[in-house]
Amino acid sequence: MQEVFDLYNKIKKVSKSNKDIDSISNLFFELYIKNCEFLSSTSQVNLISKVPTKQYFSFSYNNKISRAVNKGSYIPDQVEVYRIFNNLVNGDYSILSPEEITKCLYTISISFCCTIDLLKQGDQKTPGTFFEYFISHWFSRILELRPTSRVDVLNLDMRTSLPTDFIYDLGQNKPKIHLPVKTSTRERVIQVWAHQKLLDGVYGVGRFLGMLVCLTETKVDKKSKEVIEICVPEQWRLYQMYIAQMDSIYYLDVPIKYFELNNIYPPIRVKQFGEFFYDIQTLIEDGNYNV
Repeated sequence: MQEVFDLYNKIKKVSKSNKDIDSISNLFFELYIKNCEFLSSTSQVNLISKVPTKQYFSFSYNNKISRAVNKGSYIPDQVEVYRIFNNLVNGDYSILSPEEITKCLYTISISFCCTIDLLKQGDQKTPGTFFEYFISHWFSRILELRPTSRVDVLNLDMRTSLPTDFIYDLGQNKPKIHLPVKTSTRERVIQVWAHQKLLDGVYGVGRFLGMLVCLTETKVDKKSKEVIEICVPEQWRLYQMYIAQMDSIYYLDVPIKYFELNNIYPPIRVKQFGEFFYDIQTLIEDGNYNV
C-alpha cells in the first residue's frame, strides 16, 4: 500500500504551502479511501471493553492487531462518510449534527491510524503527525487562516520567538487560538497547560484561547484483548485550577471520566469535536468567547 504513504507525504508537503484548501481536503478523502481499501483486506477482532457503554474492535492483519476502534463512532459506509465530509467542505454545518460530524472525522482519523498500526511496526509518530495536519486543516478551513507555530517573546534584553502548538490569530481586538493536537494525552498532557500558562504570562490572560483536540484515550492489551480508557481527571482539575485555564477540550471519542469534568469544579468544557464547528461560528460572528 505504497499509495497510502505517498498520499500522506503529499499532504504533509502541501499543508505547509499556500495550496488551495479544497485540494487539501480532497487529498484527505483520497487517503481515507486508500485506507479503506487496505482495511477491507483485514479481519475484525472484537475486543473486551472495560469502558462502560462503549464497545470496541481492532483490525487484524498478519498476526497484528490495530489500536481500538469505537464501534459506535466508526462509520463503515464510505458513501455516508462522503456525504458528511462533502457537507463539511461546503460549509453546510446546519444540516449536520455534532454527532455526525464527530463520527465522520473519527472514522477518517482512526482508519489512517489503524492502517499505519498494521503496516508499520511501533510507529506512533506518523499517526500523530497525520492527526495534527487533519485537525488543523479544519480550523484553517473555518477560520480562513493559516496557523503559525512560533510566537514572539519580548524581554528587556532581546527579542526572540518560542516554538508552540498551532496558533491562529483572529485579528485585532480578538483573541488568538492556541491549538494543541494529540492522538492521546497520557502523561504528556501537562505540557498543554504549561504552554497555555506561558502564553498567559507573556501576553495576558484571555488573549489566547486554549483549545485542545484529541482523538481518544483508549489502550489495548494485545494479549488479553481488553480495552481501557486511561484518564487522570484529578490531575486535570489541578492543572485547570493552579496552572492555567484551557477554554475547551474536544475529543473524537470522548472519555467518560473527562466528560464528567463539565459538571464539577473547576468546570472544564470537554466536548465531542463536532461541536467545535458550531462553537467557532458563535465566537467569530457574535464575539462570544465563552462558548
